[in-house]
Amino acid sequence: MQLDQTHILGQLTLTMSQFIEELNTLDKININDYNSNETLVVMIDMINGFCKFGPLSSDFVNQMVPSMAKFIDNSIAANIPIVSYRDAHPEDAKEFNFFPPHCVAGTDESNLVDELVRPELIDVTKNSTNGFLAKNPLELVEGEKIKQIFIIGCVTDICVRDFTATMIKYLQHVNQVCDVYLVENLVDTFHIEGIHDRQVEHMLALYQLKNSGVKLVRV
Repeated sequence: MQLDQTHILGQLTLTMSQFIEELNTLDKININDYNSNETLVVMIDMINGFCKFGPLSSDFVNQMVPSMAKFIDNSIAANIPIVSYRDAHPEDAKEFNFFPPHCVAGTDESNLVDELVRPELIDVTKNSTNGFLAKNPLELVEGEKIKQIFIIGCVTDICVRDFTATMIKYLQHVNQVCDVYLVENLVDTFHIEGIHDRQVEHMLALYQLKNSGVKLVRV
């Protein structure tokens, strides 16, 4: 295919301008409005290695912690189960061919940040960007009853995107009626000037997921 740069950039400007307006006016949800027997929260990689210290840590991700703590406390108070995925790689993880060594199992990097530690969380360790490959969260609860899944965590364009896309395709595959929500102000990504623009990568990931059937909301 011969690509027309002028046409593509023009269409991108129009499409993304409309999408940015949509993101800035997302509906707010209250987790207490949902039936606890039909609701699941999935939290991805809110661990020290992405929040506090280490080669992949980000202040932008860490800044979400207080709001996330409030959200998970509200979910726990409403008796909504929370599955918490976290990187726990072996020292020879194949993922280290693509990312700097990080979050090795048994190290502090792999641990959940102290502010989010709760005994009610269902802990799942993973060795790839896609937590679903480690464990389908519906196998940890009464999955056939779940009607809505709320996803929070980091980072928008890698681990969150990979899990969320797989989750929604799995539900389609098994013909299960279930809404998948991504809480936009409880997901974030990192910024590396000139290499990885935080706002752009966040927006593009959300656009892709919305087109896959994910519902975008805020709290």
